[in-house]
Amino acid sequence: MATLRFSTHQFRSIPAPNGDSKFGLFFTPTNNLPSALWNWRAVNPREVNTRSGVYRAITQTLKEEPTRFHERNRGITIVAKELRFDESRKEAILELDDEKVHGVVDGAHTLSAIIKAQESGDAIGKAYVFIKAVVGIDDGQIAEIAGGLNTSQQVDLTSLENLRTHFDELKAILKSQPYAGKIAYKMNEDLPVDVREVLYYLAVFDRSVYDENRHPVALFGRKEGIVRRFAEQATEESDEDSFRILISKAPDILRLRDLIEKAALGMPVGRYKLGKKLRVKSDPNKQNDLIFLNEKIDGKIPLGWMMPMLAGFRANVQWNKPKGTFSWIVPLDELVPACIEQLVNGIQDVHAQENSRPEYVGRNSIAWRMSYNAVSQAILQRELTKARQKNK
Repeated sequence: MATLRFSTHQFRSIPAPNGDSKFGLFFTPTNNLPSALWNWRAVNPREVNTRSGVYRAITQTLKEEPTRFHERNRGITIVAKELRFDESRKEAILELDDEKVHGVVDGAHTLSAIIKAQESGDAIGKAYVFIKAVVGIDDGQIAEIAGGLNTSQQVDLTSLENLRTHFDELKAILKSQPYAGKIAYKMNEDLPVDVREVLYYLAVFDRSVYDENRHPVALFGRKEGIVRRFAEQATEESDEDSFRILISKAPDILRLRDLIEKAALGMPVGRYKLGKKLRVKSDPNKQNDLIFLNEKIDGKIPLGWMMPMLAGFRANVQWNKPKGTFSWIVPLDELVPACIEQLVNGIQDVHAQENSRPEYVGRNSIAWRMSYNAVSQAILQRELTKARQKNK
């Protein structure tokens, strides 16, 4: 339990027109805003981005025009357990108890700028910040409130799903992996892997939607749509939805993604263009991190190449047999070397047809179909070889 006190000469308490919630509205001097409030940001769906234009504008007004700060800044919104006003001491008092539901749901950038100014000793004594405190809110509404408030810099669906704890199952599956701490589940987290990428890699293996005739071409470049679908499934009380099945194989799928890139870079692909100037093995792509293999490699395969090749391995999936499970037909370490040459050759052909534009390759249904067929053929060849050996 934390008790935070805010100096204010005027305080207004307004009951909600419906329900049991109540709002407390007041201005408080920035120079004595409780710094302990910084520890109550878990309910905010994004990390503070100190390099953003919004943050720089907040800091500039705070330092250069402090008397205008309360007019130009929309303030800080805090969800609390209890709220009261001490008339004799002229203090608004907030009680916060559970970091999952209490704290700063909006205004973390403002809070950060104020605390940094306090620590640096900047003259902000004439600056005031507006505080809106809310009590009596149902726990399940916190994510919706945060999403509705964070509109000056739009909060992505990914961050809101993280706030609803729907990513907990994925986090648990990846917990033991060395890259677990490198995945960003919230907006503005400075980490190398966006969770939307992870969901994208998983989604192309969904055999409940895609098969040998229907390929996930439409997913290319639509990560938010994938997160939205994940969110819809996460709200259902079912052990059979496809994302739960896919999440169970997340470590394998992520490792496969890097195995493909590593094997592809072993082919003669260095001259192919990633853009107008960069090529697959240009200097900026040296020492490229294969995060899911925990290795570095010289070169980088464009996403427009990677996704069709990765999705091709859907041909190697035994889906929902037994129910709620996902297994591989052929071990990945055996299958990747067996089909990588055909995969890369097919992608290169499409790349040439698309005027050396990798992003166009990712939108070309031929690339996806050829990749699937390449993996299917490698599996079939393996089975034929085994059959011949058995009959000898």
